[in-house]
Amino acid sequence: TYARRTEYPFIPAKIFTAVNSEDRKFILTVGVIAVILVGGYAGLALYTGFSTPFSVVMSESMQHDNTRSEIGCIDTGDVVVVRSPEKAEIVTYIDATKTGYKTFGDYGSVIIYERGNGHNPVIHRAIIWLEWDDVNKKWSAPSLKDYTGEWDSNNGKNYNDLTGVLHLYNITQSGKNITIDLERIGKNSGFITLGDNPVTNTGVDQPNTIDHPVMMEEVKSVPFAEVPWIGAMKILLKKGGENLEKVPNSLPSLAMTF
Repeated sequence: TYARRTEYPFIPAKIFTAVNSEDRKFILTVGVIAVILVGGYAGLALYTGFSTPFSVVMSESMQHDNTRSEIGCIDTGDVVVVRSPEKAEIVTYIDATKTGYKTFGDYGSVIIYERGNGHNPVIHRAIIWLEWDDVNKKWSAPSLKDYTGEWDSNNGKNYNDLTGVLHLYNITQSGKNITIDLERIGKNSGFITLGDNPVTNTGVDQPNTIDHPVMMEEVKSVPFAEVPWIGAMKILLKKGGENLEKVPNSLPSLAMTF
């Protein structure tokens, strides 16, 4: 004690006396919380590949119910936790029906992709990967080889030579029948994508939202977890709540959670 007081004579002697038991508990609690928060955030950043691995969902295109928010689905006002494409495996809907892999209430992975030209990124489900053969100028979809669902193209069931329009019948949790016009989309290999919403998203993104299959280099991130409702506050403050009419239960649910 004397040595410390000599080295730091300006510090009152009581600093070096035994800390009160309650104070010790408080300091220990704060320290443990700090270690958990810092360590947990560092671990999350390492796992996801992002220093800020969160994204607020601004539209209703992934909702399974077009009038309310549900836990386990991606709704307007939710926050999704995302991984870098380099750290995540992207499984298409078609492939996932064979293995049983599901995310956010349906088969396959959800991706966030860039569509360029100053547009906001899109968060939709990867339905199928199409291969474009630039030498022979033809489309193929190897994952259709042992797919048990109903499908066809103008070339019948020849998955190595798809022509005209590719039809996929009764897919996703809402049983959609979709068409992919192979003549209208850009000629490159990539994902065909589709929003989960059974009312607003009855057709694939290509070629209306984006004019070509989504290439791997256009995939910005891969969501893997949902934090419900908390992003509704951002929408309320930033946009006056104009995007929340499809999820009127979000703000009350958030309030009850707190």
